[in-house]
Amino acid sequence: MSLPTMKPLTYAGLITAILLIAVSLYAVEDIPAFGDENSAVNKYIKLFNVNADGLVEDLNAGVLPAEIKNKIEKMGFIKGPTCEGCQDENYPTLEEGNYEIKWIEKGSLEGGRMSEGGWDVLIKEGEIYYNEFQQYYFIKESDGNLTVYRYNWPVRVMEKTEEETFMINAVTSGLADYRGYDTMGEETVILTGAIGVILLLRRRGRL
Repeated sequence: MSLPTMKPLTYAGLITAILLIAVSLYAVEDIPAFGDENSAVNKYIKLFNVNADGLVEDLNAGVLPAEIKNKIEKMGFIKGPTCEGCQDENYPTLEEGNYEIKWIEKGSLEGGRMSEGGWDVLIKEGEIYYNEFQQYYFIKESDGNLTVYRYNWPVRVMEKTEEETFMINAVTSGLADYRGYDTMGEETVILTGAIGVILLLRRRGRL
């Protein structure tokens, strides 16, 4: 008895499935260990280093040194487009009065995270309802250099979600509150799809 031959579409589907599995495995290998709060994905990413000579005193005095401010702006973290015709990035400004610098002792708990010791740069984002100072940059001193990091979005979500949205689910607060207007169309599509499935199942007598 001969086995049935596979059709070209079946081969294409099999190859696609194998490729998707390979991509998924590659992505999983690159994901930090579950619960690793200090991973770049979960906490912050490194931007650049500068020489610490004479800058530590400014940070302790609550002033962001021009060397750091200029480098941040050159990377495109500015209020407005980075070039003619570019999209308005609308990052909060580093003008005097729009930021605060806070020293964090090493080993202290900040937002449930163990701090490595350094300076937090908190900035007013200019939001209508959440216009408070938020963690934006973290600066750490080591080996005569200052390393500047950019806090990631999950840090703010973990620390402020329940207080600002009264939700304990960060995904729900992000989609339905912080980005409510952006995701309104997506939520409508999901709701419509769910209603359609329910109607089909009811018609077939399975629900």
